Amino acid sequence: MNHIKQNKFEQYYETTARTPFKKREIISYTFGGLGDSILSGMVSTFFMIFATAVMRISPITIGTILLITKFVDAFCDPTVGVLMDNTRTKYGKLRPYILLGGLFWAAMTAMLFINPSFSSETLKIAYVFIVYTLWGIGFSLFDVPYWSMSAIITTDSEKRNSIVSLTRSATTIGALIVSLTGGLLVSYFADLPHSGQGYSYLGWIFSLLAAISFVILFLVSKERVKPQTEKISFKSMTKILKINKPLQAYIISQFLQVLTMVTQALTSYYAIYNLGSISLMSFIMVPIMIGFLLTPVILPKLLKRIEITKLFFYSAVGSVVAGAIYYAVGYENLTFVFIISIFSGLFMSMSMTLSTLYVVDSIDYAEWKTGYRAEGLMFAAQSLTAKIMSALSSFVTGLLLTMVGFNISAATQSQATLNGIFFMFVLGAGISSLLGSIPLLMCKYKGQTRLNILDELRKKRQDAVGKSKIIS
Repeated sequence: MNHIKQNKFEQYYETTARTPFKKREIISYTFGGLGDSILSGMVSTFFMIFATAVMRISPITIGTILLITKFVDAFCDPTVGVLMDNTRTKYGKLRPYILLGGLFWAAMTAMLFINPSFSSETLKIAYVFIVYTLWGIGFSLFDVPYWSMSAIITTDSEKRNSIVSLTRSATTIGALIVSLTGGLLVSYFADLPHSGQGYSYLGWIFSLLAAISFVILFLVSKERVKPQTEKISFKSMTKILKINKPLQAYIISQFLQVLTMVTQALTSYYAIYNLGSISLMSFIMVPIMIGFLLTPVILPKLLKRIEITKLFFYSAVGSVVAGAIYYAVGYENLTFVFIISIFSGLFMSMSMTLSTLYVVDSIDYAEWKTGYRAEGLMFAAQSLTAKIMSALSSFVTGLLLTMVGFNISAATQSQATLNGIFFMFVLGAGISSLLGSIPLLMCKYKGQTRLNILDELRKKRQDAVGKSKIIS
């Protein structure tokens, strides 16, 4: 039976290797990324406000709950990465996880925005703890294979970088779409039965859209880079992680950028309490979306002239400058707010896109050092980092809101609280990016060293044609 499965696995890659890469695959991959970002954006943008305003759980309590759940499923991402790298099916090694994991993740997102109306706070906490933990597992089951696909969907490294750049922008736009339309939909559905002030309907709608995108991605996408014949042991994977300096630099960089995710979580608070209505999230998000749309146009051109780590630093500086100007001028002049938000969106998008490209670079580095690409392991590390960062940002958001005197029972907040929210919202991302650039700049895998390694890899791959080794 195992021999039959292995033959079907081999046949799958023999077929896809001869199949030309088509534009519809880019579309389906991008569409799947929109689904990914819709679910993660829905939770990062609205769950904190849903838990505090609807379920009546204090910010510091819900932040602590979300932080604890990440320690509970801390081993989920590397486990998924190991399973993926050792999976052999007639559909490839990643696509089955994209379909089944994606559908499970969408279902858990919908459940996360259901208010069980428990009178006991203990039961509320238990519900959030269980469902959010399952949500994190679903996140791993989809997100790890999804980003791993970017490394094996084509054998052309330039196309791969373009796909990552385009998709990172598209996934970020998906999160912005949530913020852009979410406030309006919440207001529209607020008075309906079982709406959770509108958030429950929002969760059901977005979960359905994401599930559809995952099915389309599964049906259209193809895996073209065949993994090595032998399976990878836990010992080998530990070695890969230990020697992968670029991946280590990426992880440290992400932890230093925690305030970027805090900024996203504060968007709804900024709209409700500073600007006066959650429906004004649309006004905030439109210019930011414009900045994100500019990224795939501007970034590839800049990367031809400026190395990734330096460009990351420059975008961080730009973000800090834009945020400082924003804070100094204030938000009374909406025309100014619109214009400055375009620059904020552009710099934030550039930083996020460059971070993902750096993970792809770490895969090449792992292949050069060990002979194994281990895409699943690399993106499992990325996914685990993202999940821990999400939980940490929720805790930090709750902590910061408490520090600035946020009152969950008040319809309006004090001026000191409003100033604190405003400062964190406009300067958080820039400060985080600036700190996050430090480990990337310190890593030696850059410039001519990186080019030499890539050239050496190309020669090795050419020599490996027709043999049972990684080809990409």
